Amino acid sequence: MSRAAPVAAERVVTLISLLRRTTHRMVEEITVRLEAAGFPDSPPTFHPIFENLDPGGTRLTTLATRTGLTHQSVGEVVAVLERRGYIERVADPADGRARLVVLTQAGTDLVRAAVDIIDGIEREWIDRWDAHGLSGDLGLALSGALDDLPAVPSKPRR
Repeated sequence: MSRAAPVAAERVVTLISLLRRTTHRMVEEITVRLEAAGFPDSPPTFHPIFENLDPGGTRLTTLATRTGLTHQSVGEVVAVLERRGYIERVADPADGRARLVVLTQAGTDLVRAAVDIIDGIEREWIDRWDAHGLSGDLGLALSGALDDLPAVPSKPRR
């Protein structure tokens, strides 16, 4: 007869949980500030697309791989962003049969505003972390730790 693992007497708060909650709060702040800056139509579901676009454009399959989302899901988000005038699909100069997703001027304006907003949010969070004893460059530490990991194939999220 199998026995269930004992339940902790108190709720366990893990580093993963804290990172997830912090990320959630940061993304909420980005969305609120983008709305205040005149971009009310850029919810968090759009962020992975903007985060993974190359300056010269990116193929849909590459966006799907980078975001960890299915090709279909990325295609749906790209279609919405296209209708809203933030991106367009153009012929890939390296392969005329393929299409690249590129920013329009409105998309470039949105990304520029987002980068400025993100910079401010990150500075505020760094100040909070410093006030609570975290020293050093967290971005550098996270980036280095991620770079140390071997590539792991992942199943696309929906």
